[in-house]
Amino acid sequence: MKIKKKKIFGCLLILTVAFCAYSCNNSSLDNSLKADFKNPPNKYRPMPFWHINGNLTTEGINKRITEARTLSGFGGVTVLPVNPNTQWQTGYLCPGTEPTYLSEEYFNRYADILSISEKQGMEVILYDDIDFPSGSAGGRLQKEYPQYTRKELNKDEFLIQGKQLFKKQAPDTTSLLLAVSAMNTKSLEVVDLKPYMKGKSLEWNVPLGEWRVMFFSCKYNTADAVDYMQPEAVSKVLEMTYDQYGKRFGKYFGNVITKTFYDDVGFVHQENVWTPAISTIFEEKYGKNPALYYPALYYDIGPETHQARVAFFDIRSELMAEGYVKSVAEWSAKNNLRSMGHPPENYSPNSVVAHGDILKYYRHTQIPLMDAIFYYGRGIHGYKQISSAADLGDKPIVGAELCGAFPADMDSLTLYRTVMDAMARGVNFAVPHGMWYTTDADKIRIPPLISHENPLLRDCLPNYSAYVGRSCMMLQGGNRVSDIALLWPITAIQGETYINRDATSGLPVANWLPEHVNHHVLSNLLTNDIRRDFTFVHPENLCNGKITSNGKELKLNNTTNIQNFKVLIMPGGDVISLSTLKSIKQYYDNGGSVIATASLPFKSAEFSADREVQRIITELFGIDPKLGIPSDIFKTNTKGGQIAFIANTTQENMETTFAKMNISADINFADIHSDKSIGYVNYIHKQKDGKDIFFFTNTTDRPLDTWVDIRGSLNLEEWNPHTGSIKEWSKTESIKDKDGNKYTRIHLVLSPVSSVFAVSI
Repeated sequence: MKIKKKKIFGCLLILTVAFCAYSCNNSSLDNSLKADFKNPPNKYRPMPFWHINGNLTTEGINKRITEARTLSGFGGVTVLPVNPNTQWQTGYLCPGTEPTYLSEEYFNRYADILSISEKQGMEVILYDDIDFPSGSAGGRLQKEYPQYTRKELNKDEFLIQGKQLFKKQAPDTTSLLLAVSAMNTKSLEVVDLKPYMKGKSLEWNVPLGEWRVMFFSCKYNTADAVDYMQPEAVSKVLEMTYDQYGKRFGKYFGNVITKTFYDDVGFVHQENVWTPAISTIFEEKYGKNPALYYPALYYDIGPETHQARVAFFDIRSELMAEGYVKSVAEWSAKNNLRSMGHPPENYSPNSVVAHGDILKYYRHTQIPLMDAIFYYGRGIHGYKQISSAADLGDKPIVGAELCGAFPADMDSLTLYRTVMDAMARGVNFAVPHGMWYTTDADKIRIPPLISHENPLLRDCLPNYSAYVGRSCMMLQGGNRVSDIALLWPITAIQGETYINRDATSGLPVANWLPEHVNHHVLSNLLTNDIRRDFTFVHPENLCNGKITSNGKELKLNNTTNIQNFKVLIMPGGDVISLSTLKSIKQYYDNGGSVIATASLPFKSAEFSADREVQRIITELFGIDPKLGIPSDIFKTNTKGGQIAFIANTTQENMETTFAKMNISADINFADIHSDKSIGYVNYIHKQKDGKDIFFFTNTTDRPLDTWVDIRGSLNLEEWNPHTGSIKEWSKTESIKDKDGNKYTRIHLVLSPVSSVFAVSI
């Protein structure tokens, strides 16, 4: 017995020591976090674009960097060389970077930037080209290696009546002939005419009927930027840019230079961007002759039209993700850096026509980044596309390039509104747009000037930088609590997209969508009206093990940012992947909850699978999807699965369905004023270091005074990112909802354009 008592005592002693050590360590971490909250480290503070519009000198560099730290509170700079160009909206000629970009004199001054930043304790982000988009090596690529620049798909077409011999030379030698096809305008029969080519000349006896004869060619050198989808070309441009910094400044990598930045890597306003590999991959992947399907990129070719478009556009998306973006990420990782950047229109609803597939695009980028440009609120319903891509990849940092080309007289409230709205939607690192080397009003090519030399912003910048630093420190890393998975409707968009359909729609670029595709409507409803956080999930994630069914929930299988979804929402659209639909059915069959909206799919993204899609939809919803849009539907199964269809996607209908499915909210707001003239009331909930962290924002012009119910029983502190103060949260109580779920009720008071953290203790 004595031995057993000694063993028990020893175990208790070990547990006590371990608990004390844990408590002390936890307390130390907590104290360190609170100290950093008062004075956030530079790595969390804004690191604006620093446009070099003038002649760099050592003295000028020292002055600007010192003032950026001491007078604006910035944590670093993103050095952005620029060409001489006309000023945004005025036409005034503005100066470019001197010394010449990539010259030895330029690198000497860049060395000054790095050494001075190191002394100031600031960071530098390596911008990878001059101006934008990335990938031109300052124009040198086109001059020295034109074969590696951007390419596009051209169609030369001739309308021919049958029963004649048709002769025609192939397009000029600056293009690579990919296919020669003929399509009957009535039957839609497509014929491969390659066997009728004699050298570069087509000789074809046209059958009876009216035929479109089409030469599809890949035209070279259509822009000065690199072919982002061609690995050999990308390797060459990286050799001309990234490697030049690498061989000179390696000692600064990972300490002063911590990140790289690529800009506007995509093909906006050039929907026919192409590369020859697409044809080869199409044939290898699908076992089909691409000549029989190229016409689908311009016309309806019959039952396989949508599948052909999905196939071609998905290959292009894959090549975009695996080309420049991946190469830059690999180069950065090899050099102890993290890549950061964005494609054009990263927040717009139609990514197919701008950069491919935004959720695939960021697959390799270490820090996915969005850009808020032109005016406050532009693209805001798509911000979650970027942060969702980060979540799916378990990436702890989400960047934002903020306020580029905003009005020159932008006020401090807009500065705060823009970053608050971005952070409430997942952003946790800020690159304001930005500082300028020469700050004369007529020398700043793209407004606004975000530095102490702007009298409209001078007084607010030190507090703004500290505010951003505190907020980003709290929001980086951990896992985000999201109960709702919103299916990314990429196949529905791809299936209805043909070349230049967006350009001829009359809508702003990348805003045309097929009828009923409503993911941005849902994003707005969930974020701003219903106030329930969500994550866009890629259809492939439901099939490749990234997201798996766990009874009534879907689990995002990450190492850190694990999310458990209580419901899957399907946007409207005609086309869906059969494999994705099978996974959705399996989730429902096992007890999961699914809400379909606007319309039901009846076409498969895969070849020869339309009937199977229709069969499964009929089995799930009890109706034939080909018959049009049904009235609202609600069904259950024996395992507790719930499935609903909502024809008219309104706030009331969505909230009613959530209530009917008994899907309780993570956070419930009491009534909030309905004035939506400007700004939003939002939140984000993260969990890290054993803490629940709730970030509440009010970017409206009206004060907010309301009660908020937070799921769980919590003791909370109020952390004010505007001042760095920390205190116990006043006016809290424990309650239960009608189903017995425990909530903590807090009194939330926010002045206009302000925010606060509620942190568990």
